[in-house]
Amino acid sequence: MIGLTKLAAGALVAAAIAMPATGHAQMQRADVDDAIQQYLATHPEALGPAIQKYLADHPEALRNALLALVAKRSAAAQATQTAASASARQAITDNAKALYSAPLQTTVGAAEGARTVVEFFDFNCAYCRKALGDTLALISDEPGLRIVLKELPILGPDSVEAAKVAIALQMHHPSAAESLEFHRRLLATQGRVDRAAALTVAADLGFNAGELDKDAASAEVNDALQENMRLASALGINGTPGYVVGDSVIPGAVGAAALKARITALKEQ
Repeated sequence: MIGLTKLAAGALVAAAIAMPATGHAQMQRADVDDAIQQYLATHPEALGPAIQKYLADHPEALRNALLALVAKRSAAAQATQTAASASARQAITDNAKALYSAPLQTTVGAAEGARTVVEFFDFNCAYCRKALGDTLALISDEPGLRIVLKELPILGPDSVEAAKVAIALQMHHPSAAESLEFHRRLLATQGRVDRAAALTVAADLGFNAGELDKDAASAEVNDALQENMRLASALGINGTPGYVVGDSVIPGAVGAAALKARITALKEQ
């Protein structure tokens, strides 16, 4: 008797799986579903063996089910990515002035470059320190490229204080060469980068550290930093480094090659 119930359950399960869900077949499938539920309610022990038997007789069913699941998840992921890309493009358009032309921002490379890469960074971010080589490579290999460096101090109070000194530097010494050397030296600093470290590097470069220290505490510098934080949030950048290239937001230290590939694509548009 047990063998017969197992076979019956297997047949019902097989019928439910194989039956198309359209037209008259929908009514038939509903009847089969009801029958399965009623049967399993009185014979719960039959479900496991029935499924095992069906899969043993029809191994392609499991493969097809897995392929359908993968396809469904892939389609959902693609839809999510498409929506995120559209949102990023709109955010870049809406915030173009703050992104590319803020009054206090570090600009290196070609001052009037035809294309611009924006990098959000933290002086205490190990990946940003590694990405410094990528920035220098872009400056060397892409002479028509403008690079905007946006302070995004997400790694604690030390990072915030160092970022304020860097922004204060722009109030008095906005030249690309001076900005790049300060940026390069500070990212090469051993250990934590804080206000003192930033002022030391500034003094070593011949800047007035006392003046920078005073300006770093100003409302103007604080507002510029808050604008960077707001802008990063609007663009969906929640880690460093984060890049904006053309109409795309690129998270993480992707490397010079990936950035160059995106820049090349911009040239071809």
